[in-house]
Amino acid sequence: MFKKKILIIAFIMLVLLLSISCTPNKNESLKIQADRDIYTPLMSSTVGIGLTPEYLSKRNLETVKFHWKTNYGYFISWNSPDFKVNMLGAEVINGGEKIYWSYDPNEIGVNKPDVKISLKIEDTKSEKTLAETNLDIIWEDTGTAKVKK
Repeated sequence: MFKKKILIIAFIMLVLLLSISCTPNKNESLKIQADRDIYTPLMSSTVGIGLTPEYLSKRNLETVKFHWKTNYGYFISWNSPDFKVNMLGAEVINGGEKIYWSYDPNEIGVNKPDVKISLKIEDTKSEKTLAETNLDIIWEDTGTAKVKK
């Protein structure tokens, strides 16, 4: 009977240990900062909604990667000094620099799904997720994307 109780306790502790090691670190904070609330591809002032990670951690940024995904649209890089537009696709890994989300201008006037942008911070060596967050974009009409607050 005593051995059975010890085995049960050991099993419970193992399950707890595994669940703690698989969850993101609570000391690491992550948010996605959008540079505008509303966007349409007809705007001439930008290529999309600018997205910047706000990552609070004591960790060296050289040991992490920023893993972006979207269920609709695509990501773009558009940076100085040349401000060349580079299409990146629906899944991007970068070093934490600002990227832009946009969608095909030919789809203005077409019903589109609500957009979920996810961002995970991952350790470059272990691939472990350190922090994660989402940003939702809804449609004001069939052409205007709006960051959900």
